[in-house]
Amino acid sequence: MKLKIKYLITKLNNDNLTKDDIREINSLMFNFHDKITSPDLILVLASSSIKRIEKAVELAKKYHLKILISGANYLSKDRMYEYEKYYIYAITHGLTKDDLILESISHNTKENIINSLKLIKGKYHNIIIISSSQHLLRVKLTLEKELQKKKITNINYYLVPSYATLVPKDTWYKEEKAKEIIKGELERLIKYRLIK
Repeated sequence: MKLKIKYLITKLNNDNLTKDDIREINSLMFNFHDKITSPDLILVLASSSIKRIEKAVELAKKYHLKILISGANYLSKDRMYEYEKYYIYAITHGLTKDDLILESISHNTKENIINSLKLIKGKYHNIIIISSSQHLLRVKLTLEKELQKKKITNINYYLVPSYATLVPKDTWYKEEKAKEIIKGELERLIKYRLIK
């Protein structure tokens, strides 16, 4: 898989993607459609985009679940932290403070997973995980690595994408910014040794 990812990064760098390359990237980055059964918590990895918390609130209402909000990066444009922005959104859209759990020390995906697992372990076993579609592969691989490392076997998860407007699922390859985001995600899979 590592060689395939490196090949796709090269193709993105050279701006000469074929239809097969686009299909391959789509299957890697946009192919998360887990069937949700008996969830007991939602974990949303916070960012500057409100799309993720919108999806989390929608599912929290549907399944009557708490949301664990993970993310502590400061959003200078909003003049608040990611978890604060998501907390305010959830409260103003019908959830209560008792519906929310805040993880407010993480600054990257690995920290999101490690610190969230500390809050989840022993309490929750069927977790809905929400992030942007192009980020979910890295989330999945990071989570699997940490579960294995910590020998945690009693947590199931369902990956649910929130489709980001910066990376439209069907046309990302036509937009420079979207291609850069996809390339960055693929590069991080190698950089963080998530694939072999």
